[in-house]
Amino acid sequence: MGKADFKKYKSIAIMGGAFDPPHFGHFVTAQTVYDSFDVDKVIIMPLGDAPHKANSRTKAEDRYNMVLAGIDDNAAFDISDMEINRKGKTYTVDTIAEIKKINPELKIYFVIGADEAKMLDTWHEPERLLKMCSFIAVSRPGFDRNELIKIVDEVRKKYCCDIHYIDVPALDISSSDLREKISEGKSIKYLVPDKTEKYINEHNLYRRCN
Repeated sequence: MGKADFKKYKSIAIMGGAFDPPHFGHFVTAQTVYDSFDVDKVIIMPLGDAPHKANSRTKAEDRYNMVLAGIDDNAAFDISDMEINRKGKTYTVDTIAEIKKINPELKIYFVIGADEAKMLDTWHEPERLLKMCSFIAVSRPGFDRNELIKIVDEVRKKYCCDIHYIDVPALDISSSDLREKISEGKSIKYLVPDKTEKYINEHNLYRRCN
């Protein structure tokens, strides 16, 4: 595990998100992607000022460090601060283009929830994005598997793009639920990595007084 160096890879999967906080659902998904595809690393990339996300509850530095703590012992993952360091609104197409400038030959997979695939029309420059990288659409707890596969097939046909569907273990954990638990003084043990929980406690994150 370390900070992403895009020059050294041949093939990667990128998993973005607010990670506010990161939890085992995120990391199980990332590990399943790593085990299912021929990639050098899964790059965990905390969001910056994303157009489709409300402002995060915590600072980008804290979200980055919570992820860093959570993947500390896993050589399959690296972390990138590319999006949190970018000023202004950040779009996935800009991120992929920036990485391609660093390493034009790099094979890139971008990980999304399969239910999000039907929203790709609303993304910034979707056709350009889908030509620059492949997509991995992962199953989500609470969604019908056949419906998710249908959504992915429709996107593939519409854009003639390289998009894959995979099932991941169903860990129905949400960051918003974790924030609520912490604010109420409840335990989040077994829901997040121990080192992430330690960081949250040491920095007094998500408490009601914040």
